[in-house]
Amino acid sequence: MAKIIVSGATGLLGRALFARLYREHQVIGLGYSRAQPPIVKADLFDKDAISALFTSHRPNFFIHSAAERNPDKFDNDPEHSIKFNCAVTEHIAKCCEQFNCKLIFISTDYVFDGRNPPYAEDAKTNPLNLYGQSKARSEVLLQAQYPHAAIVRIPVLYGEVNYLGESAVTVIAEQLKNGATRFDDQCQRFPTDTADIAEALAGAINTQGAQLQGMYHLSANERLTKLEMAKLMAPQLGLDPSILAATAVDTSGSATRPLDCALKDTRLGVQGIEIKSDFATRIAKVLTPHLSQ
Repeated sequence: MAKIIVSGATGLLGRALFARLYREHQVIGLGYSRAQPPIVKADLFDKDAISALFTSHRPNFFIHSAAERNPDKFDNDPEHSIKFNCAVTEHIAKCCEQFNCKLIFISTDYVFDGRNPPYAEDAKTNPLNLYGQSKARSEVLLQAQYPHAAIVRIPVLYGEVNYLGESAVTVIAEQLKNGATRFDDQCQRFPTDTADIAEALAGAINTQGAQLQGMYHLSANERLTKLEMAKLMAPQLGLDPSILAATAVDTSGSATRPLDCALKDTRLGVQGIEIKSDFATRIAKVLTPHLSQ
């Protein structure tokens, strides 16, 4: 049994990580505005408080899943968002090094420009927006100064949500409920269930433990545009998919999105750790609790 701290444990991915790892390990989940026991309220900007957590718990692993993930929010408050994604990560990395703790840093496929997919772990990064740039900056820092860290790049996520607008995937269902019929059909995405990410990381920790190091890619294998996702969700909402059509451009946000950031896994798959999921089946289960709301 390992002792694991999970930051962002009240978020979409963090909740799934906490729930899965809690079954086999001693897990301390960190949250802030939504933190309720057993989640520990922690301000990640408070360096002294984070250092004290390491001193008190002396974890074997720290999974840093907390981040500002909405590319459009960077345009509204870039200074705060970059500090959250970069400075906080650097301090956590320093603490991990001091306490001989394995850092697992959650990154994104948005570190790529989407022009030459699929991207292997050693592919050159070229982010198109501030969100991707902030994650790429943290990756460079970790690779240069904290090479024992594990960096896990993931694509767009969905999973059990508190409200449909909580993820960039389930928000499509909310838009459908509100009458939207046109969606982007250009950007290629690989929507991945947070439960699958959590299961894969649990497997990696259990089988490789402290040997986890360097860059990893973790993604579902279904390639879908927003329009294609909307058509798969439509029947759940009692809508005919044939009424849905493509927009000329993606107007859902202001930040530039890459067209295709397919992640090629050359490391975890050979260890038997991979994600094979049926999006239509999974998203139906996710949406069901929200259909009457």
